[in-house]
Amino acid sequence: MGMVPAPPIVRLDALIAEHCSPEWQELLKERNTRVTYRKGEHIFTDGQVATHMFMIHRGRVKVVTRQAGGRERIIRIAGDGEVIGYRAIGDEPIYTATVTALSETRMNTIPMPLFLSTLRANNQFCYHFLLYFAEEMRVLDQDMRDLMELDVPQRIAKTLMLNRDVFGFDDKDKRKFAFTLARKDIASIADTTYESVIRNLADLQRKGIIQLVGKEIRLLKKRELEKMMKPS
Repeated sequence: MGMVPAPPIVRLDALIAEHCSPEWQELLKERNTRVTYRKGEHIFTDGQVATHMFMIHRGRVKVVTRQAGGRERIIRIAGDGEVIGYRAIGDEPIYTATVTALSETRMNTIPMPLFLSTLRANNQFCYHFLLYFAEEMRVLDQDMRDLMELDVPQRIAKTLMLNRDVFGFDDKDKRKFAFTLARKDIASIADTTYESVIRNLADLQRKGIIQLVGKEIRLLKKRELEKMMKPS
């Protein structure tokens, strides 16, 4: 089984610029507010009334849902330019997950009623926004199948590739992740234990595929990590 690529990054400002009328562009610009969140701070929580749509201006977040038995799991990570909060869209908008800053994060926020009015008034904007929503649902569906079909080392490898795809590499060190997920967050995404993550990362280092530098990770052999996702 091959690695399913992460959904393409959707920049809300780019969609607005390309598919909204000038009048709506100006209104959205006027009503946009930029808010900074500290590492570990919630942007919004599961069940909270959805008052705003969010786009990450600069930073990193994790999206956490509560599953059967009350267990929490990270279902998405997101970085610069990505949209957060759109799953709450509906007649009575309610956020369906908890989003937490992984580092200091600056958010552009648009009032939800205004965003919904923008969708209704700009057909092309609504269409292209829907395409992104459908793509992410496809990827999440594949993720659920992977949990049943991939073994633990493969799921951890997939999580490391997701880390690479979303956050990229350091500007000065092209092999080091620009941001390395905490081991407990890798475990949550891969649906395994913290101890299993520690063992598998150590094994990947012994094989020369990655290098552990404190809490950070350098990817030495990208193709070898990708091969781990192929059927045995």
